[in-house]
Formats: sequence, C-alpha cells, structure tokens
Amino acid sequence: MITFITLVLILVCINAVMILTSLYGANKSRSTSNKSIADSSISKIYPLDLFSTDYKKAV
Repeated sequence: MITFITLVLILVCINAVMILTSLYGANKSRSTSNKSIADSSISKIYPLDLFSTDYKKAV
C-alpha cells in the first residue's frame, strides 16, 4: 500500500510540474504573439476553386 501511495504522489507531483511549466509557456508565448501580430502585415485570402471547369463539363 505504501508503494502505491508513493507512486501516486510521484505522478501527481510530475503532473503538477508539467502543468505549471505549460502555463508559464502559454503566458510567455501569448505576450510574444501579441507583439508579432502588431508587426505583421495583413495577408490576402484567396478563394478556393473547388469546382474546376473540367468537372462542370463532365456533369
């Protein structure tokens, strides 16, 4: 029983460390992404040509 509790506590600690590092990384990337959005230019979006003329002729 002691072994089981020890393993569970170790896994919970590893999980907590991973969550904290993930949250820290998300906050850091959010602050840098706001700067890059302000600096980047607006890209053009072109429509997809899903129905080619060959397909329309076949139908």
